[in-house]
Amino acid sequence: MSAYAALGQGQFVFNNRVPPDINARFMLCTDTLGTSSIGSDGPYTIQLFNADNGAPLDPASTGFRGPAGSAAAGYVVPTTETVAGVAPGANARIGLTLTGPKIPGGSVVFGPYVLTLGGGTITPPNLPLGTSPLVFCIPEPSTAVLALFGISGAFLILRQRR
Repeated sequence: MSAYAALGQGQFVFNNRVPPDINARFMLCTDTLGTSSIGSDGPYTIQLFNADNGAPLDPASTGFRGPAGSAAAGYVVPTTETVAGVAPGANARIGLTLTGPKIPGGSVVFGPYVLTLGGGTITPPNLPLGTSPLVFCIPEPSTAVLALFGISGAFLILRQRR
């Protein structure tokens, strides 16, 4: 029975810095600050989940390697993730949820990413994130205010014409 359960547990490595194939730093961009890497000093976490059924993967979440502004900012603490119910050698679709205080709604989802799982005698592969930054842009309050002024001005102009 335990051998059967072990066969249904595929694994992969979640690491967004594995040169030269993976260099996908997590970054935030804003209108006024430009782009900055997410650091361990902010309350940001990454949750991985099975994109087919929404089940969270084990371990539950991971954080970032270093504080904002450091060379390690934007890179996650590597973890080996287990996908329950998907055997080694089978394909899985994986999603990422970035959670933090500056993100509207509290979180943003990246993915899904498709990979063939390892485990048992198969070495767990790295999640194929590529070499581009994973950027999430946050609208600044000033942008929202300018948009509101633009809409109100257009409304007043249309009303005056009537």
